[in-house]
Amino acid sequence: MAKLKSGILGGISGTVGNVVGGRWRGIDYIRSKPASVKNPNTEAQRKQRMRFRLIIQLLRKISPLVTIGFRNGNHTMTGMNRAMSVNIREAITGTYPDLEINWENFVFSRGNLAAGGSPSADLSVEGTAAVTWQNNQGAHNSSDSDGAIVLFCNTDRDEVIYKLHGASRADEQIEADIPAEWSGDSIACYLAFRSETDDDVSDSQFLGIETAV
Repeated sequence: MAKLKSGILGGISGTVGNVVGGRWRGIDYIRSKPASVKNPNTEAQRKQRMRFRLIIQLLRKISPLVTIGFRNGNHTMTGMNRAMSVNIREAITGTYPDLEINWENFVFSRGNLAAGGSPSADLSVEGTAAVTWQNNQGAHNSSDSDGAIVLFCNTDRDEVIYKLHGASRADEQIEADIPAEWSGDSIACYLAFRSETDDDVSDSQFLGIETAV
């Protein structure tokens, strides 16, 4: 049962037919009730839930990277929500129910800072993943002090390793330790940069899928 607050011209609390009333942050509002869904488990809905699940499971494993990589942009959405929106739209491939991550299109960072020049990944040394690039300081507000961020996604095990610190743009290389059990697995490799003041980032770059030694 709904209640009228402050007389006929006041706010409505509760439900009247298809109208719902309430109060949020001191503001009275009314809205229509959402239409009932006759079949909440259509193929289209199952497909969308699977797309959502694939992306959110990955993003949760790298939430510190997402926090940095999607901190700028539309401030009506959280960084995680912006990352979800981009990757659900661009980083899923296959036909339902055989959907999977499109590793080439997956991103954990979007920004205006210059990406690395001619980057590459090398997993030919046992237990080590190395990323190199050319220092292109001066391009798109980039500087020698920009910090490198690397991400390695084991596409066979659904495991990730990332490094937020340890090298600057001027260093032109960074290494990360990878587990011995990753030997023989396929690893999707990524690179991005963050400014020294953390007020901007580069787009993350896909460096290819390499086989760990």
